[in-house]
Amino acid sequence: MRTLKCALLAVCVTAPAQAEIHARAVAADVSRAEPAAAWWTTAPVETVSLMAQPMVTPRPKETLTPHVAVQAATDGKWIAFRFHWSDPEKSEAGRLGEFSDGCAMMFPVLSNDAPPPIFMGAKDNPVHIFHWRAQYQRDRDHGKPTIRDLYPNVSIDIYPGEFADQGSIGVIPPEKREQFSPGMAEGNPQSYAKTGVDEIYAEGFSTSQVQAGGGSWGMGVWENGAWTVVIARELKREGGSVLTAPGKTFAGFAVWQGGSGEVGSRKDVTMVWTPVVIDAAPLGASR
Repeated sequence: MRTLKCALLAVCVTAPAQAEIHARAVAADVSRAEPAAAWWTTAPVETVSLMAQPMVTPRPKETLTPHVAVQAATDGKWIAFRFHWSDPEKSEAGRLGEFSDGCAMMFPVLSNDAPPPIFMGAKDNPVHIFHWRAQYQRDRDHGKPTIRDLYPNVSIDIYPGEFADQGSIGVIPPEKREQFSPGMAEGNPQSYAKTGVDEIYAEGFSTSQVQAGGGSWGMGVWENGAWTVVIARELKREGGSVLTAPGKTFAGFAVWQGGSGEVGSRKDVTMVWTPVVIDAAPLGASR
C-alpha cells in the first residue's frame, strides 16, 4: 500500500499502488477502435483500483466503482485504451437533474518520467485529460437534442429556430440559429455536439479548460450491467501530451456513474499514477 498525505484535508489517504499497463502493438488501425475488436484479446488486462474522490467538495459519499479493467493497444500513431466497469444502469443525461455515465484518462504534459501531482496537475505543470461521456455519444449517434426533446411540455413564446408554428418562416439554417446562441456565437466547445470525447487541460483543481477536439475518439457499449468503452488518442498531440512508441508514460483514470448522481467532482479516481509501457509499432504497419 502507498500512503498519500493530503495537506488540504489534514488526513492521510491510503491508496493501492498500481501495476503497469502494457500497450500491445497491433497491426490494425486503432484510431476508431471498437470495444469488440478481435485484437483486444491479445492485450493484457490490468485491474486498476479507484476510490471516491476525497479532495474537493462536493465529494461522493461512497466508492461506487472500486476498480476498472484497463487494456491498451497502439498502431504506432494512435493509442487506444479499453475500459470495462460495472454499472447497473445506462445513464445518458438529458433533462435537468440527470447525469451522464463517463470515464476519463489523464496524462502528464511536460514529462513522461516525472509526472505532476495526480490531482489534476499543478501550476506550470499541466495534465491532458480525455473525458468520454455517454451523453456525447448519444448526441453523436442520434443528434443533439432540442429544447422540446428535453422538455416536451415547455411553453415558449419565441425560442431561436424552434417555433410552435413555423408559419411562413420556413426552416432556419444552422448559421442563423447560432447567432442567437451565445455559447455557439463565442465558440464555446461545450455548446456543440461532440465526437464522444472532451479534451481538457488543467493545472490543478478548478482550472479545467475544454479544448477544441480532433485528436481523439471514443465509443462505448453498455450491456449486462457493465460499460465497455474505448478512448483512442494520437500519440503525439500537438500542444498537449506526447507519447512515444516504444516508450513509457503515466496515466490517471476516473469513472462516473451518472444514474447514481455522480457528476463533476463526484467521481471515483485513481490516487496514484499508473505506469504505461508502450510497444514499438508493429513491423509493416501502414499508419
